[in-house]
Amino acid sequence: MKKHTLKNLIQESSSNRSESSMTQEKLESLVKTSVHTEVIEEEKGYIFFKYLGTKMALLSDEDHDRMRIISSITKYSILAPKIKDSLMYSNFHLALDARYAVSDDVLYAAFIHPLSSLSKEDFDSALMQVHNLAATFGKTYSSGQLEFTNKK
Repeated sequence: MKKHTLKNLIQESSSNRSESSMTQEKLESLVKTSVHTEVIEEEKGYIFFKYLGTKMALLSDEDHDRMRIISSITKYSILAPKIKDSLMYSNFHLALDARYAVSDDVLYAAFIHPLSSLSKEDFDSALMQVHNLAATFGKTYSSGQLEFTNKK
């Protein structure tokens, strides 16, 4: 019978994790080979593409172990306060892992995650969530997969 020590278990867990870790290359391959995507422009760490008709960008950085999928929606400063409130409500109640975000006066649907621990299933879900947040802007503001509400 094999004896297990805490040290051995940690080493086994680390080696298993590194074998299955997501890499920039694997992630970019997922975008390029998906039947739902059309690559428009690419370079290492950046792919601009359409997913189910929604324009998105995948940005990844192995050195910092981060990735993000973003889809620009509109200029943020032109939005009415009521719409901005709807975005914040959505981020709390209607969005799962993707969120509305703002940078340089642009409203985005965004999914941000550590690169190495991302699974293919998480990535597929992220694409759909970002697509749904962009598509439902001005309507339901939903990622389409989950709803946390205060309804009883």
